[in-house]
Amino acid sequence: MPKKYDAALRDRVVGAVNRGISARAAAAQFEVGVATAIRWARRWREEGTHADPPRRQRTFKLDAYADWLTALREAEPELSCQSVVDRLAEEHGERFHETTLWYWLRRNGITHKKRR
Repeated sequence: MPKKYDAALRDRVVGAVNRGISARAAAAQFEVGVATAIRWARRWREEGTHADPPRRQRTFKLDAYADWLTALREAEPELSCQSVVDRLAEEHGERFHETTLWYWLRRNGITHKKRR
């Protein structure tokens, strides 16, 4: 992800636009993208701030089954990801790819290895 611009730079660009310079000219003067300067100026006019809106938190469908997955893993730790996905389909009617489960486990810090 790209790095956020400094608030002082945003202030200078928006200030220049408020003084009558076009957003394109301000973008060239402060060496930022034209679309960025236009977006900052528009946001300043409409909302009174030039800061980025807060990012929305990403949600995952498997979060709804976290307790069930934890209990299943404790009861049967030797199950493969494919077996867990099959159980989810049988017991809850939800279909997920095994890679989706693997990414969810990894995101939650759960290792899932078969022990020999």
